[in-house]
Amino acid sequence: MKKIGIVGAGISGLTLACLLKKNTNYDISIFEKDNLKFKNINGIQISPNAFRILSKLDFNTFDQKKVCKISGVSFHDYHSNSNIATMNFNLNDQSYIALNRSDLINFLIDKFSLKDQIIDKEVVKIHEKSILFKDKNKQDFDILVIADGIFSNLRNKKIEPVYSGYSAFRGVFLDERQSNKIDLWMGKNFHFVKYPIDQNRNHSFTLVKKIPCNKDILNYDYEIKNLKENKKFYFPNLNNILFEDLNIKMWPIYKLNKVFYGDKDTFFIGDSAHGFIPSRAQGAAQAIEDSYELFNLIATNDISPRKLFKIRKNRIKKIKRKSENNIIIFHFDFFILRKIRNLLIKIICSSKFLVKLINSYIFDYNYKKNL
Repeated sequence: MKKIGIVGAGISGLTLACLLKKNTNYDISIFEKDNLKFKNINGIQISPNAFRILSKLDFNTFDQKKVCKISGVSFHDYHSNSNIATMNFNLNDQSYIALNRSDLINFLIDKFSLKDQIIDKEVVKIHEKSILFKDKNKQDFDILVIADGIFSNLRNKKIEPVYSGYSAFRGVFLDERQSNKIDLWMGKNFHFVKYPIDQNRNHSFTLVKKIPCNKDILNYDYEIKNLKENKKFYFPNLNNILFEDLNIKMWPIYKLNKVFYGDKDTFFIGDSAHGFIPSRAQGAAQAIEDSYELFNLIATNDISPRKLFKIRKNRIKKIKRKSENNIIIFHFDFFILRKIRNLLIKIICSSKFLVKLINSYIFDYNYKKNL
């Protein structure tokens, strides 16, 4: 029985652990230094490419009151205070969902009885197939998987997070009505996204703004206080949302300077492998894809970080490039560029063919061809 050590109990680490536990017979240990019982709500989107993988993990048993099926996205121009168009995904038998990140994590832990495999220990160093802990103890494994996020200290020092120039401000509010669409407002040097995360009118929102780097904030749990008095954190006036009454977390958006899936018998997946600007809503989905592709390599005994890199590099690089282009387009200020952008959005949204063409490279990802 092979021993597999997973550092990080986020979405990628837990998805891999569930796949291994459901389909194979491995000795799995998951190391996580942070409290997994998150009290704050944090919305995530799961597009069809990742939903198909979750379906293999009995996601059909997930409480449907805690999830919302997304039918499309409505685009708005903040400058002109106008609705541009609505893109209907027309997914037929596929699913695009949104939910609370903590609910997904708790589902994976409970469904596959991972609680006993999750060990509250901080990993400070890895060497070949060994893990060194903060308490100076050491443990050996046959395979190591690092899934501890973009700020991982276990990577090669040449692979480092770089501030993107943008920060996100996130929170949840109770909307007046239940929705099944994503709403996207585009403004000068910012864009604002809101979407439902359950059947109880709870909506997650994210404001992405171009602001200078604050090097003191290196986590996703920094709370903004005294929003009314703090002018540098200006929030747009949207749908009468009273931002000053909400619990808002600031999230500096970093990206890795290089895609890195590891070496020898140590793998990196999720944000620790390829953190990027999430303006295409693919952060969680790509973490889930990484886990599935790595599981397939382990299950077929074709275990090589170089092979995983070869499978994933073109897709990740394309999504990173599209995400960076998106954020530039969303933040157009010049009148003519906004007019052209809005016209193109209208044309695309009016055509089922163009909508499918735009989304198919993400939604219709074929895993089998990589095996």
